[in-house]
Amino acid sequence: MTAISSANHAALLILQQTNASLLPNKQQAGKSAADSIAAIANGVSSQTSAVKTQASSTINSALLDVKESNDGIVSSALDFLDSDDFKTSDAGVTDVIKKLINDDGDKFASLVKAEKAKNPSISDDNAMANAIQRLIRDNRSKFGDGEFVIGFKLGNGGKIISNIEDKNGNSTSNTLMAGLQAAHSAVIEAAEVINSSDGTDTDALKAASAALNNSNFGKATNDLGAWIDKWRGAFGF
Repeated sequence: MTAISSANHAALLILQQTNASLLPNKQQAGKSAADSIAAIANGVSSQTSAVKTQASSTINSALLDVKESNDGIVSSALDFLDSDDFKTSDAGVTDVIKKLINDDGDKFASLVKAEKAKNPSISDDNAMANAIQRLIRDNRSKFGDGEFVIGFKLGNGGKIISNIEDKNGNSTSNTLMAGLQAAHSAVIEAAEVINSSDGTDTDALKAASAALNNSNFGKATNDLGAWIDKWRGAFGF
């Protein structure tokens, strides 16, 4: 297919309009084809210019709105990181986060907006906290090898304690949570055996009772709670 340039397209349009307008006007005296072409060309030119101007204005306005929105999110995030509402177990973490945000503010803003899109009722600072955690995990290699903890205090009184895994994907909170889940599963299984028993299988009942008595569910719950309380205290939350 042969491409038609904008100039050629305009010329073709002018000729088509000229021919159409001249057909019923051949008997008109004093009006030349050149006059008709000039008039139509001027009309096409002005219309094209008006459309382009309007489209350009709309696009520029939309881009400006996006830029202002993204700049506002970036500014709020940087202020948040410098406030007492953000804490970390490793002082160097804050500087790395700031650099990532400054290097690509639009990308960070898109993470915040994605959080808002997933949950329109989420508060701005909660969306920002979630986006910061996502940013860290997406750039995990820039934060050293070991695990670390970050904390966010939200305007509505909520607190977030987040344990970022080490380079191998391990963390204290994940280990504690896995222990709690295993203990919970053991309790549920034992309870189901006892509840469904008709009393005839005494061995199964004894085993289930022993599992309940020996369950470390309470300890696992306390251990995870103690870890959270430790960091809430350390962060002043």
